[in-house]
Amino acid sequence: MLKSTSSKEIMDEYLRDESKRTGSSERIFFPKNEADVISILRDHPGMPVTVQGSRTGVTGGCVPDGGLTVNMEQMNQVLDFRRDEKAAAITVQPGVLLQTLRSFILPHKLFFPPDPTETTASLGGMVSCNSSGARSFRYGSIRDYVLALDLILPGGDKLHLERGSITAKENRFTLSTCSGRRISGKLTDLQMPRVKKHTAGYYIRPDMDLIDLFIGAEGTLGIITSIKLKLVSAKKETWGSVIFLPDEASALALVKLVRQETPDSLSPEALEFFGSDTLHLLRQAQLTKTALTEMELIRQDACCAVYVEYACDQRASLIQAFEDTCHCIESVGGNPEQTWAAINAYHMEKLHLFRHAAPECINRKISEIKRTCPAITKLGTDMSVPDSRLEEVFSLYRSGLAEEGLTSAIFGHIGNNHFHVNVIPKNMDEFNRTKKLFSRWAEVVVAMDGTVSAEHGIGKLKTSLLKQLYSKEKLAEMAKIKSLFDPDWLLNRGNIFSDPVL
Repeated sequence: MLKSTSSKEIMDEYLRDESKRTGSSERIFFPKNEADVISILRDHPGMPVTVQGSRTGVTGGCVPDGGLTVNMEQMNQVLDFRRDEKAAAITVQPGVLLQTLRSFILPHKLFFPPDPTETTASLGGMVSCNSSGARSFRYGSIRDYVLALDLILPGGDKLHLERGSITAKENRFTLSTCSGRRISGKLTDLQMPRVKKHTAGYYIRPDMDLIDLFIGAEGTLGIITSIKLKLVSAKKETWGSVIFLPDEASALALVKLVRQETPDSLSPEALEFFGSDTLHLLRQAQLTKTALTEMELIRQDACCAVYVEYACDQRASLIQAFEDTCHCIESVGGNPEQTWAAINAYHMEKLHLFRHAAPECINRKISEIKRTCPAITKLGTDMSVPDSRLEEVFSLYRSGLAEEGLTSAIFGHIGNNHFHVNVIPKNMDEFNRTKKLFSRWAEVVVAMDGTVSAEHGIGKLKTSLLKQLYSKEKLAEMAKIKSLFDPDWLLNRGNIFSDPVL
């Protein structure tokens, strides 16, 4: 039986995500299978529907603004798993969590590269936002691992897409639903940013595979009911290190050196950054009863840190990679002896804990502030620029924060020139000034051929930034694509497009 509720006490938990934005809904449904999803849409024609996964997003994308909510947490089954000598794939319902997938494939010595900070992220949510994470430096985003999708369109029609089956020719395409209804349309000519990571609006490339249109679409084109994912063989060993450095300029120089000196055959799995302000937050966390208290104390004389991770089947290659990294550390004025290193699973887990603690510390700070200032939501950038603009964009961030006198915490995927600049506002004045600052930064980043959103998506909180990336005309053409699949704009209203586009 299809479970649903309109109880305020129960619904309150489902009216927010990690952005700390809150919303409203008339009723929340908890489908267990595709038939339930079809039933919800057919039984409630004309009703706006917001789709949720595990609500780990930070842009308010799964937060409903009225209408119905469809939460996928009970669609959590592995539907199929296949492996032969050449390939491995798994088909899952959208509510399966990343940590569940990892546990399932671990005994098979398989690996799923996308690595967002939140291991409780749902796979449906990850596909909807084209999630990536730390290992995107080497492996790319989840888009590169999606082999097939099943989606339900408004009205209950089903769409099945397999990679390689349908390609847009000269930007024109025709799809057929499982009931035989044909959907034909034209993709806009879009100049996408020249960066490795980009999740802002619909993904559009010349002669593209049509499955990619629905990946990163943030639930605005259809409701995902199953996902087939490509898996890869796990490396025998993974080693990592947290490199403490005397200043942030040294960290930028180290990253450039590692990118230049590392052979493609042993490219780092991850290159992550922790700014001086983030290290300060982590030091504070070590003084309280958190998991970080079990780790070695962060050095007081360290200004910032870079996390580097390697994986390989040959231990000799890992030793060589570590030796090369030590030379790079010395070249930029660091001390390899002050580095935390991990060469086994136990100590690697400790380093991952350190890496994941940064956003958790920031979220706790925002939650504390929200108690006295409820209108405040999480404020963090998700912008990325080309390699040649690394120092320039970091200087832009630091100078802007200093000029505004804002408390910040910078961390992120420095290997992709992708920093998460988090601001911790003390009041609404700082909150509003931060949003204006982010808007100014977006203008500069776009001029650098960068993107306003590399992995989190636009959601409901960053629609104004998308308008700085694309013209009104391009957004209007993008909106026509949504209208093809969702003529009444019922699915995930407010995501990607703000109300004036409707």
